Amino acid sequence: MKKISVFLSVLLTTVVLLCGCKTNLELSSNLTCEDILNAAVLATDAPEFEHKYIKSENNLDAFAMSLWSDGLYAESEDLVLLNDYAIYVAAGTTTYEVAVLKAKSPNDIEKLLSIVEKRKKTISQGDKGMYDPNFSIRIENSVIKADGNFVIFLLTDNNDAAIDAIDALKIK
Repeated sequence: MKKISVFLSVLLTTVVLLCGCKTNLELSSNLTCEDILNAAVLATDAPEFEHKYIKSENNLDAFAMSLWSDGLYAESEDLVLLNDYAIYVAAGTTTYEVAVLKAKSPNDIEKLLSIVEKRKKTISQGDKGMYDPNFSIRIENSVIKADGNFVIFLLTDNNDAAIDAIDALKIK
């Protein structure tokens, strides 16, 4: 009986420690922004028509130029702080966006957060509200968060599912 008690006690302690540690995990720097983006997009009801920007397909200059011409992000010297990025943006009148930016240094996270905050403000002042009935709800429920060296922006119908999918990458 004593052996069973000790075993259950050790098992319970292990489970508590593992569960407690899980909440403190950060996204691994070995992940790419595209890995994180794909997890979030697959977990939500992403629109079929999109623009997708991925660093592996573009260099930073092409990224910056394409986003400036689309009016997605304001021109900013802070874009040089990016080590990697992946952005999925719905085309047309649908308000849907997932952006994952990876900072070159943890010291750059605050700057990247401010870039994403500006992006959210730009979207919220746009005219998609005239066409997209879910515009206000998505803007109000959008999520901007830092995790490790990553800054993540979620503007979807199911940000909780996207966060769960991203968090699942932490235990791999």
